[in-house]
Amino acid sequence: MTRLRRALAHAIWRVFNPIALRFGAGRAPWWVILETTGRKTGRPIHTPLARGPMNDTTLWLVAVHGRHSNFVKNLLAEPRVRVKHRGRWRDGEAGVEPLDPARLAEFNFYARTGPRTLGIDPVLVKVDLIPARAS
Repeated sequence: MTRLRRALAHAIWRVFNPIALRFGAGRAPWWVILETTGRKTGRPIHTPLARGPMNDTTLWLVAVHGRHSNFVKNLLAEPRVRVKHRGRWRDGEAGVEPLDPARLAEFNFYARTGPRTLGIDPVLVKVDLIPARAS
């Protein structure tokens, strides 16, 4: 069952992620683009994700496949990340935390649904945002 769920999720995201990156992620209020540094290539990797709770200092994301997710493997190797939300990039440091049902309840319906339907060992990703400098 896990193999089937993983294969289904991979197929959906293989089609969906390029579309999301091009047309909505990073601009729509419920989406962000997470930029990690590739652990093998050292190049920036962009991943569209449904945004969880966010304030000026913290952003929460859910990794549906937990530590199996490539973006999680990348941020564990290099925790410095960038997040694009509503057209603006913000720097931050990311870490992984266990899935907390109380915290997950704060996410929108779409973000809460993924771990239940396709998730394999889901975890939460906490991004501590670095305050933007005044120009």
